[in-house]
Amino acid sequence: MEYLAYAAVAYLALRLLVILVNQFSGTEMTISPGSSSKTVSALIPARNEEENIGRLLDDLSASEYPHLRIFVYDDESEDRTADIVIEKSRMDDRIILIRGRIPGPGWLGKNHGCARLAEAAVGDYFLFIDADVRVSKTLINSAVQSMEQHQLALLSIFPVQMMNSTGEWLTVPLVNRILVANLPLCLVNRSYIQAFSAANGQFMMFKADVYRLHRFHERFSDEKVEDIRIIRFMKSLRLPVRTLLSDGQIKCRMYRGFGDSMNGFAKNIHAFFGRNWLILFVYVILTTTGPFATWNTFGFTGLIFYLSGLILFSILVSLQSKQPVWRNLLLMPFQQVIVVMIAFLAAFRHSTGTLKWKGRRV
Repeated sequence: MEYLAYAAVAYLALRLLVILVNQFSGTEMTISPGSSSKTVSALIPARNEEENIGRLLDDLSASEYPHLRIFVYDDESEDRTADIVIEKSRMDDRIILIRGRIPGPGWLGKNHGCARLAEAAVGDYFLFIDADVRVSKTLINSAVQSMEQHQLALLSIFPVQMMNSTGEWLTVPLVNRILVANLPLCLVNRSYIQAFSAANGQFMMFKADVYRLHRFHERFSDEKVEDIRIIRFMKSLRLPVRTLLSDGQIKCRMYRGFGDSMNGFAKNIHAFFGRNWLILFVYVILTTTGPFATWNTFGFTGLIFYLSGLILFSILVSLQSKQPVWRNLLLMPFQQVIVVMIAFLAAFRHSTGTLKWKGRRV
């Protein structure tokens, strides 16, 4: 128990250090002035997105960036997704619907859709963006300015997460809790070491000629978490990449309700930890047993210091994630229970081959 206490305290201190580095190292996307004549293709894979696709298309149509084309791949939706895209295309002729087909062997649905979108895309930059995000008028221009200023092959942004239910508040904050506390984003942006890799498929802007050369979604056609594999591969090629946190220019309601969130995290959490089950379960053990091990080893005073560190940790993560501090502090113990549940659910579904997403086995 003593060794566990020392490990838990050391890990908490390390996470606080990483958060502070992220806080002060310019890892937030900001509005960038300037203009560009480069054409951007916004590429949206969509399956059963009737609740979201119209709002995103309205956002893109209202974008201040003038050189924009919009392609939507309807991945055999069983709802009105395609009809809504057609309606929007009548008001904005830049919107083009691509009819989907069943992915062949070795393909996952989203990766197949992204690959087909890339075949239709035109211009200088390919922006892959999920149907459930909302974007500001300034986002695409800011992204293009960042691409050109830093001469990037890839820019990825983690959106501000929108949560409309208690189940989502219990689960979705874990994204940033894991990201900003375990990975210095400055090393993602400045180092070619593949271990320092993070990207978000909700927003990935590629330099078009780089994408055409490597056809990333086709290369990783069967990857469940293709965004991380892509950025790792790009780092192996020593291509310049950059990953940022949103300042509010892009937002997303990632999941809808508790069950949807649990399924989504069960699909992805293994990849968050480098596909290493040992690292994942060490993380779960240290973060769950830390308070008890600290109390057992250092007594009540030690427990107070440890809990104070956890409170500071939650405050810093909430501020960087643009989330209400009070809510995450209130839910922090319950969120930790959810971490344990997700880890075991992920292990069970991976081992039994029962992972599903949007009605398809993955």
